[in-house]
Amino acid sequence: MIDSSGPCQSTAKHRQVPCAVEMSSQKSDVKTYHCSSNAHKIEDMSYSDDAFTLGRRVCTPLPAVVDDAVSALSAAGALTRLRRLTAEQNRLEAERSAVLTRLYELRDDARRAQEETSRRFVDDWDELVAEVGAALGVGRTAAGSAVHRGLDLRERCPRLFELFVSGAVGLSVVREVLRASAAVLDDRVAVAFDERITAWLTARSGQSLSVRAVAEAAKSVLVRLDPEAARETPPAAPRERLEFHARADGLVDLEAVMPTAQALRLSSLVGPVARSVCRDDGRTLGQRQVAALVALAEGYESLACLCGKDSCDLRQARPRSGAVSQEIRALAVIVLNESDLADVVADGADAGATPPEPDLFSDGPFSDGAADETSSATTDDVQDEGHERHERDEGGADGDAPGTGADACRGAVVLTGDPGITGPVTVERARELIAAANTQWRVLGRRDPTTGEVHARGAGGYRPTWYQLLVMRLTYPTCVFPGCSVPSDCCQADHVGEYDHDDPAAGGRTTVAGKGTAGNLVPLCGFHHRIKTETGWLSDVLPDGTVEWRHPAGGVHTVPRGTARELLPGLERIIWDAPEPAPAKLKNLDGLATAAKRRAKSRRALRAENQLLREDHRERRAAAAEQRARDRERAEAEAAGIDYDDTQPLQPPPF
Repeated sequence: MIDSSGPCQSTAKHRQVPCAVEMSSQKSDVKTYHCSSNAHKIEDMSYSDDAFTLGRRVCTPLPAVVDDAVSALSAAGALTRLRRLTAEQNRLEAERSAVLTRLYELRDDARRAQEETSRRFVDDWDELVAEVGAALGVGRTAAGSAVHRGLDLRERCPRLFELFVSGAVGLSVVREVLRASAAVLDDRVAVAFDERITAWLTARSGQSLSVRAVAEAAKSVLVRLDPEAARETPPAAPRERLEFHARADGLVDLEAVMPTAQALRLSSLVGPVARSVCRDDGRTLGQRQVAALVALAEGYESLACLCGKDSCDLRQARPRSGAVSQEIRALAVIVLNESDLADVVADGADAGATPPEPDLFSDGPFSDGAADETSSATTDDVQDEGHERHERDEGGADGDAPGTGADACRGAVVLTGDPGITGPVTVERARELIAAANTQWRVLGRRDPTTGEVHARGAGGYRPTWYQLLVMRLTYPTCVFPGCSVPSDCCQADHVGEYDHDDPAAGGRTTVAGKGTAGNLVPLCGFHHRIKTETGWLSDVLPDGTVEWRHPAGGVHTVPRGTARELLPGLERIIWDAPEPAPAKLKNLDGLATAAKRRAKSRRALRAENQLLREDHRERRAAAAEQRARDRERAEAEAAGIDYDDTQPLQPPPF
């Protein structure tokens, strides 16, 4: 089922309410959607399509930084410039590898000089990978591979490294050569391999070499030098994968790469199921194949025919066995604004579904008992509802026409376990998803009937509530460590300000973003959670939700929050209510602080110091901006022959 929960911003005289819907895929086997194409067919375009056939035109001027250098190029000049830029890109990649080896050298020297560490879950390599990933903006695996690649070039293939630095070969060629040499253990063979493969590449400088040609040449050299190593050359990385990619037209591309034998088996299973309906079914072959794939995954051997005839014997899907589970499981969570959900609730009521509250979407004042009612959905885990009043003029803010202003930026967010189909969607797409399945509703929080403020249940202890985790995922779609892209659904909830288990009132509270607070919970993958806990990395949440990271060596990285909160403005108005924290537990009666307490105290002091630094920098930037504006006004006044008065306030900007 799809569980849709979230804040709901209403139109004029509707109420801003965090709402939720749960939906089951039992209602229909498959549903496809078609969007009308624009003049250039951009919605149906992929990057492998013929752009000329699509009618794409270049009408927008180039950025000013490159306009002068590029606009005057002829076709021959453009191709020459591309070759030079490629060589420069290769040189920069090689220099980056050199810098990585230098950083490794420095960290290795420091590691050998330091005393025994007290870390339990991370080591020096983990810390190096974390700081490299933050600097390069990549994840853990890519950062480690970049360091290893630099070390292999510097220590095992120095001549290839020189060729790389000259720009004659690219990163893809370097990767293939290093992969071929990975099984060489004899230093003399490694030197000879480096000399011969570099000579082969140098002799073909300026020629177009495919990666496969380089791989075959490297293996040929290795076969003559070390047959054993050639047999042990590690194979290429497995290419099998299953990926979902959301499209602009509302559909999802499913990309599967598998061995031929498995593809033949899957094809032989999908075919009969796709043909298991009568000829009046109405769906295309492609639609029936998609439905057949889903039916096989759910345990059925046929489709339910959609011809609509009472006499059709194929109206019911047949299970492969009598043990097909009828249990309803959540497929996704859809979060959208209340005003975008009101007509969906009305449609559901006509079909027999029970809305979460009798007057949830009605106009007029709050009812006395509305704040304390709960949803009448069919599952047992639906929690209390919450509402918030949000009054607005007709047509949006400042008299905007419908569909513009505040309404124009609204949308919905789909949360699933797969990052390829998780993210913002249009309101229309959310409605279609809700209509395609059975639904259950969840409404965030509880509205105060007197003030109209939305209050949601927070956590009084260490573990956050389900709704807090939902809001955290909406605020931060991935791990918040710089460069990491692990989905927040696979992350741990980290207390930025350290939680004090002995004295909860003294440590970081279990809070998420809401009214007047940026929260204290952020998603961190397991690796970066350990890095933050046991190394010198220090994180802090700024008032706008940006997560700031400071490295002991002086680097500062900032990770912004996601865009979901801009589509769901009601999230900013939730007030999280939590019970009073438990009383302190005095474990160390002698007053001695543990290492964790000392570290937390030190980090609190550092965060306070960083806050002062940020305020000082903000004041400096504001003063510099004011001085620039005043100098500009003075120059304009002098050009016009007017005496400039420094005591007058600055003129407002012309917009």
